Amino acid sequence: MEKLGPVTAHEWRTLRSLNQAYVDLRHEWEAACVHADGLMVKLEVTEGYADPDRRYRHHLAALHELHRPADAYERQASALAWRYASAAVVLGMAVMDRLIRHQPPLTPELVDEMATHEPALGTLKDACDAPYERMIAARADDHYGTEAKARENLLGLLGAAEYNLEHTDIGGRRLNPAEIDACRLSVVSPADQDPFWDNLLEPMLSLAESVPYAIARWLDRQDD
Repeated sequence: MEKLGPVTAHEWRTLRSLNQAYVDLRHEWEAACVHADGLMVKLEVTEGYADPDRRYRHHLAALHELHRPADAYERQASALAWRYASAAVVLGMAVMDRLIRHQPPLTPELVDEMATHEPALGTLKDACDAPYERMIAARADDHYGTEAKARENLLGLLGAAEYNLEHTDIGGRRLNPAEIDACRLSVVSPADQDPFWDNLLEPMLSLAESVPYAIARWLDRQDD
């Protein structure tokens, strides 16, 4: 996009850099899922015919040793994709919302802060609430309510993550609402459980990819 209009070069270049990051991370995560799932299937099959005598279960042991790092890599790739996609959503929504509301550009320091860290759960909920609704209204092309349904689904999944946090001991105790809003999901997810962002990753990636296009369409309409 050459005509940035009221979007600053720093805002756009940061969004583009985040886009390149989460797109590559998504591919790595998807490939890691296929690899880890394939090894798990082999494990399950092997367990079915493994010799009951543990002295002759080398095949099973080898597959277990191979699956552990593959499973760990899948989680690492998932966590990184989540971190960059969620940061891109918060920054992209902030840029889009300030355009819609005719507000001044974000400061370079704020752009860098949003892009550098995974957003807290409360920040994500805020970004996917009113700003997302305003983005849908500004697009004026959601004739079948697809985007509105996606927003409703995402808010529901964020609520589910909040519920899981409410009912999980973190540091040996239950968190209060303010502490939950301040949580970064990749930091507080227990290593021995499915991560709190697990169901959120796909819709967050989809939203992250759609926001730059929404910004570009908004800018194009201003030139008409």
